[in-house]
Parts: sequence; C-alpha cells; structure tokens
Amino acid sequence: MNINKICALIFTISLMSQNAASAADSVTMSLDKAVGLALQNNRTITQYSEDREAAKWALSAARRSSGPRLSWNSTAGYIGGKFYRDRQNSYARYHFYYDDDDIMNYLGISKIPPYHTETSNTFTLSMPLYTGGRLENQRESAQYALNSADLNLEYARQQVKYQAAEAYFQVLQRGDTIKVQQEAVNYLQSHLDSVQIQYEVGAVAKADVLATSVQLADYKRRLNSAWGDYESAVAQLNNIIGLPVDTVLVTNEYMNQDPYDKTEDECLDYALEHRPDGIAAMYDLKQANAAVGMAKADYRPQITAMARGAMTGEKFFESNHREEEWQIGLSLDWNIFDNGVTDANVNRAKANERKVESQLMQQVDRIYLEVHNSYIALATAEKNLKIAADSVSQAEDSYEIAKVRYTEGVDTNLNVMDAQTKLAEARNNYSSALYDYNVSKAKLDQVIGLPITLDAVRYVSALDEGKKVSKAVEESTVSDNNSQWFVFMD
Repeated sequence: MNINKICALIFTISLMSQNAASAADSVTMSLDKAVGLALQNNRTITQYSEDREAAKWALSAARRSSGPRLSWNSTAGYIGGKFYRDRQNSYARYHFYYDDDDIMNYLGISKIPPYHTETSNTFTLSMPLYTGGRLENQRESAQYALNSADLNLEYARQQVKYQAAEAYFQVLQRGDTIKVQQEAVNYLQSHLDSVQIQYEVGAVAKADVLATSVQLADYKRRLNSAWGDYESAVAQLNNIIGLPVDTVLVTNEYMNQDPYDKTEDECLDYALEHRPDGIAAMYDLKQANAAVGMAKADYRPQITAMARGAMTGEKFFESNHREEEWQIGLSLDWNIFDNGVTDANVNRAKANERKVESQLMQQVDRIYLEVHNSYIALATAEKNLKIAADSVSQAEDSYEIAKVRYTEGVDTNLNVMDAQTKLAEARNNYSSALYDYNVSKAKLDQVIGLPITLDAVRYVSALDEGKKVSKAVEESTVSDNNSQWFVFMD
C-alpha cells in the first residue's frame, strides 16, 4: 500500500469518526471537563509524552552499554588463487609420500585435501572496564535528558490547560454576546412596535419608524455575526479538547470574578521555584556539562575485557581447515595523537555548554517578564471590570430615562436608539472585561507553574535524595488539581 492510499485511508477514518460524533447528542461541557479532555486528548501532550518515552529508552540503552556484549561474525564463500592451487598440487603429491611423514614435512606437502569453499565463525564476548569517563557521562546525560523530558511534559500540560481554559471562556463570552445582541434586538423590536403605534395615531413622524427599522436591521446583522463567532469559538474549543469540531456543546456555567489575593513578589517566588521549563533548563545545562565529559574521554585510554573463539572449515561450524582458536584477555586502545580532533570536540562541547548556560539565564529572564506582564494584565483586567460594571448600571438608567421621555414626547427617537446602542456596548464591554479577567487569571496560573500532574519541586527533591526517576515521578504526582483552580498549591 503506497503513502497516498494510507493518507486517504486515515482521512476517511477521521471523517467517519467526526460524522459519527456529530450525529450524537450534544455534549454538556464545564471548565473542569474541558481541561480534563484536553489533558487526555490533546496531541501536543501526546507528542511530549513520546519524547519522554524516547528519553526513557535512551537512558536504558546508556545504562546497558557498560555490561557484557556477545557478538557473532560469520562468513562463507567460494575461494581461489595461487595459494589454493599450490595446496591442490601439494595434496596430489601426498599420495606418493604418504608413508613417510618426515619426507612430507621436509617437502612441505599438505595432508589437507584441496577445497574451494570456506566458512568462518567468530564469537566475541567483551565488556568495557574503563572508558575514561565516557560511559559514566553518557549515563548522566541520558538521565538529565529524561529529567528534562518529564518537566517539559508537565509544562506542556500547563500550556494545554491554559489553552483549554482560554477557549472555554471564549465560548462563554461569545455566548454572552449573543444574549446581549438578542436583548438589543428584542428591545428595539418592542420600541419599533411602540413607534409604529404612535405613528399611526399621528404622534410621531414617518422618519422615526424608518430610522428604528434600519437600526433593528443592523442589530439583527450583529446577532447573526455573534452566532458565527460563537460557533467558531466552539470549534476552537473542540479542537483543543480532542472532539470533532462540529460537536455541539452545552455550557451551564457563567464567568465570575473570583478574587486573587497574591502579590506579584509571591507569584514570582513561586514561579522561580515551580516553573517546570525553568527547572528543565537547569537539567539541560547538566546534560551539556556531561557532554564535555564525554568529549574529554578521548584523552584517556579505553580498556576492554574480551574473550574470543573462532573456527574455520569447509562446512558451517566446522574447523577442518585450521585448528580451533580462542583468546581471552584485555584490550587497550589509546588514541595518543589524533591531529587535534579531540581538542576540537572538547572545545565544541564547551561552547555548547556556554550556550545552554545562556539559554538558562534567558529562561529565568523570561519567567520574570511573563509573571510581571501577566500580573499587570490581571490587575488591569480587574480595574476594567469594575469600570465596565459601573458603565452597565449607568447605561441601563440612561436607556430607561430615554424611553420614558420619548413616550412622554419630550425626547427624540434618536436619543432612545442611541441609549440602546450604548447599553448594548456597555454590556458587551462588561462581558469582554469579565473574559479578560478570567483569562488573565488562568494565564497567571500557567506562568507561575501551578502543577497539573507533576509537582516540580517534589520531583527535584526526590532526585536529590538519590531516588530513581520512576520513583521521583510517583512521589511528585499530583492526584487531582482540576478542582483547585487559580489557587497556590500548599
């Protein structure tokens, strides 16, 4: 099956699964459920999980490199040449002198019959005894890579959690926009009915009816656009949490304003201690340091214990051409002069080490910046939310006053529609401010490194105690953090 057919098959299966899910009942969605589905289904997490799996097996390979290794080399083929032609002639003379070994030895006559095929089998058992620190540094490098993969996986979870929260709040905000636009349409429709009645009795001009009708048409257009924006937001959320994009979601939650009582300094201290990507950068530096040690190993000798056995014959596993041979002992390999290759490799590893160290400092600077900006964004959103709430209250009063004044004939229809427009804008602004506040809180939780599955501090502590990586993961696993939104871990 070629690649085009495989791709077509994958696309067909994907399309069938999406159609099946679309035909199913709507899905009731909450914030916790959205986060849980994202952590379970998001492909970014799957990719980081595979990176972690690859790092685990790389460590296993590094550990096993210091153990014994058994190899088998086998060759078979048709042979010829002057040596074998001479052997054939020698064997022919053997029949004449066969009864006198002394004469045969003196003349160099062979008793071995001529042959044209030969097989050779060699078995070698070897184990490194001293590698100049290469294997030790290789194991350390592989373990640091696994540590970094564990922490990067946790950081990916934190990012996906934020993306799911942001997308979920976007759905709620777009749903609020639909409600606001629908209310605006209903209010203006009611006002148009009132204006129409007054026009029929001659109380107002035809221009008021026309102006109100035009405004109502514009509000209906905005309502249609709000529905389109809502469906796009739902598709975005479905994509993040791993559902078909056209899955219908039912949300029964509302955005609210939960207080955030932590200072910026507290957030920064927490981030510097808990951010998994920051700690992963430290393990990357340790890995680069181990690479320098591996490069320096070429300055030192390599000592290997070995045992070797060989047999050569005309048939497989025969030794009738030469006697069986075996050897046991030590092998010393010392690269005394390599024209500066080792020096170049060491300097290259040191340059990479300095680069990774700079990346670590850059990561720390990034943490400072992200926490600072996120905290400012949250504080700004909180202020804007209060302003927007006051604006809604004022716009509601202004609209009610304009309606009464118009009914009593002391105000214009234009002022009523203007008041209605400002009311709709004030309510949309409040919904947007509430969205900004909740998203800013979710972002601040993400940039400070609030644990999702792995507590980075406990993970590092377990490793420092000398525990294996699997045990460190077990001891640092957070049982359930989805219900602890926007709070610091104890």
